[in-house]
Parts: sequence; structure tokens; C-alpha cells
Amino acid sequence: MPQVVEMPGLETRIKMYRGPVAEGRAQLLGFAELVIGGSFVIRDIRILRVTAGEKSGRVFVAFPGRKRPGEEKKYYDIAHPVTTEAYQESTKTILRAYEAAAARA
Repeated sequence: MPQVVEMPGLETRIKMYRGPVAEGRAQLLGFAELVIGGSFVIRDIRILRVTAGEKSGRVFVAFPGRKRPGEEKKYYDIAHPVTTEAYQESTKTILRAYEAAAARA
């Protein structure tokens, strides 16, 4: 029988990005901090908009990552949700907070 795990409370702080727009496949819109259960934080979560291809205009979340040593264009996440449910809830919370911050800006 699968174990049911209750999601801890999630809080998000957003910092809008106001720097120059770089050319590429995604545009940086802001940064988020995700506070989990009031006791753990993940910083430097990027909020991006796709600027090329068929998904152009879509806003998405990129959790903090690092380049793999010796491998160009290969990154790995250093902090991220483990389950699909946690990922969906985290990104939904971050994008809702971003939309509210963007409406105030």
C-alpha cells in the first residue's frame, strides 16, 4: 500500500528581475525563495519565460543548478522537489506569487 505523505506549508518570496534582457531561449523574469514548512529555504529559483519555439511565451520555474564539470551545456539540480506532487505544488505556489508580484509592479 502506498504511503501518503502530507505536503508541508509552502511560502514564497519573489524578487522581480529588472536587468537587461539577454538573447537566448529564455528570458529571466525574477527570482524566488521557497520556504518549506517554515523551517527550510531554497533560494535562487529562477522564473523564466520561453522566448523561442512552439512553447514561446510560457512561464516556468528552474530550480538552482550547477554545470557538470567537464560537460558543456549539462546542468544538474542542486535543490529540487523529489516527488511529482511536490514539484507541481511548488511551481504552482511560485508562479502564483510571481503573478501577484508582477501585477503590483
